[in-house]
Amino acid sequence: MSQLRILNIGNTHIQVIDSDGPGVFRSAGTFATAEFDTISNDICGNGIPLAVSSVVPRLTEKMRSRDALIISGKMRLPFLSPQMDNTTVGADRIANAAALLNGPLPALSIDFGTAVTFEFVTEQGFFDGGAILPGRTLLRKSLHDYTAQLPLVPLSVNLPSIPARNTVDAIRAGTDLALIGSVKELTENFRQYAETSSLRVVACGGDRGFFLNHLKGMEDGGDFFTALGIRTLWERTQDAC
Repeated sequence: MSQLRILNIGNTHIQVIDSDGPGVFRSAGTFATAEFDTISNDICGNGIPLAVSSVVPRLTEKMRSRDALIISGKMRLPFLSPQMDNTTVGADRIANAAALLNGPLPALSIDFGTAVTFEFVTEQGFFDGGAILPGRTLLRKSLHDYTAQLPLVPLSVNLPSIPARNTVDAIRAGTDLALIGSVKELTENFRQYAETSSLRVVACGGDRGFFLNHLKGMEDGGDFFTALGIRTLWERTQDAC
């Protein structure tokens, strides 16, 4: 089995994962993205091949200089739909779409993180696009940053009752319930586009637990879903060599 170290570099955190083979993953730590320059030698200097999904351009270039496989739209990606504009698609979205190839199709992944991203893969195995909207923290932060008095409200696992009778609960209701409604609506639109009632919907990302608790019909992709997609793309590049 081929060893691989996977770095999933997000806006706030870097997930480091070691993989000893297809479907075999173990966490090697999670670090603040802001600490990358301090820890880069420790997480990249063990001689194991590197595959990287990064949404931070500065760090993407640093990893490119280390001969890592960089997941991007510039790769040869036969599973992209001819209608897709691959010049602007984020690495995390490509990886999530690739992960869907390991199960029944058509399928939709929903990554609940700083942003909530949807990736749709057709029955024929083509990544055909998706959708992007703000995540729960980003919605709360925008209310706090662009108003004079609204507080920054922490995340909660529970839903507030309606009507909300204080400002904190009103923000929780307005952000959490609105986002749940948006996910439902978008999922239904993808289901109609796929022309099937059996669309597989997979939840991933750090905030997926909240949505799995409050939405039905989603499969838990687990902690290594994006890593599975990165490994899938890395294996395809090895097969092509």
